[in-house]
This record gives sequence, structure tokens and C-alpha cells, in this order.
Amino acid sequence: ASTHEERMTFISQFGWEVEEEPVEIKEVIIPEEFDDTYSAYNDIQKEQGFNLAEYAGQRAKQWTYRVKNYEGYENKDCIHINVLVYDDVIIGGDVCSVEIDGFMHGFSKP
Repeated sequence: ASTHEERMTFISQFGWEVEEEPVEIKEVIIPEEFDDTYSAYNDIQKEQGFNLAEYAGQRAKQWTYRVKNYEGYENKDCIHINVLVYDDVIIGGDVCSVEIDGFMHGFSKP
């Protein structure tokens, strides 16, 4: 996932259409020890074949894109897909609503 094209290919395999430009690119640190919130987030990762515990204490890059084709939210700015990348490899991520009463799930469509 070192290139834009590789990240787009990864995202599109789940049927998502996203804007070309990321909403945000930031560095994140995977916590050494997971609190309840991060443990719940890692449960989402485990369900889709990832495990962030393997990267505890490491710095990763998070790419966030706006999803254009989430059913019921087409052409709204509130649905994002986050892709976590460590050493040019995707190690996890999610699809979420950034609304106050939002949701979060793995990469696959619900």
C-alpha cells in the first residue's frame, strides 16, 4: 500500500467508491496496551483478518477517504474509510460515519 493506486485497488475490492484525494493523512501510534475502546476496535480488525496487537507501540500511517457509494448516504460527506498502513502494508482499518450517532465496521459492506 505504498502507492495511491495500491490503496485504491484495496478499497475497491470491497465495492467502495471513494474520492481520489484523501480527507486526511496522519501518523498514528498503535498503543502498547489496549484500553476497552481500542480492544473493541481490534475486535473489528480480527473479524477481517488483521490484528493490531502485532503492531503495539508502532507508528503507522492512516489514510482517510470519503466514501461516495454507501447505501443511504450517497453523496454525503459523513462516511469515511480509514486504511492503516505500516511499512507499506495494510494492517487494518474501518468504514465509519463521522456523525455524532455514527457507526463503525470493517471493510466489507454490511
